[in-house]
Amino acid sequence: MSRQRFRGLYLQNTGHPLCFSFVTYTPQTREQMVACGDLRADEEYFSPVLFDFLLFVSEGILGASPGVAFPFGYDDLAIVASRIRGTGVQHEYLIAINASAWNESKQAVLQQLRDILSRDLWDGARLRRGNDHPSPSE
Repeated sequence: MSRQRFRGLYLQNTGHPLCFSFVTYTPQTREQMVACGDLRADEEYFSPVLFDFLLFVSEGILGASPGVAFPFGYDDLAIVASRIRGTGVQHEYLIAINASAWNESKQAVLQQLRDILSRDLWDGARLRRGNDHPSPSE
């Protein structure tokens, strides 16, 4: 799989078992989407940040194929805080995982993700080989 799809996305552990630091390009806010006509005022808004997070974790980090059932969904996540990075092209988000509908499948995926993110070779965007060359999936 090409990593180009996830260019500019970064994920790190925070030290809290259910929170992650996630960097993505600034998505449209609800107000921006309504103002430009992409969303009607009476329509439900879904944060693109949470979808970016889910796709990056499932396909980009864990290597799941598109369409394969992933145990975490949109309602399992919440944005706790955010801040602008650099010139404002990217934002950093504190993403929390809601443990209310917890099961063994979610626990296994979360443990696998934590294991990858805690490796010395994890650079925030990908797992590098020991000789610092990109992995074959890139």
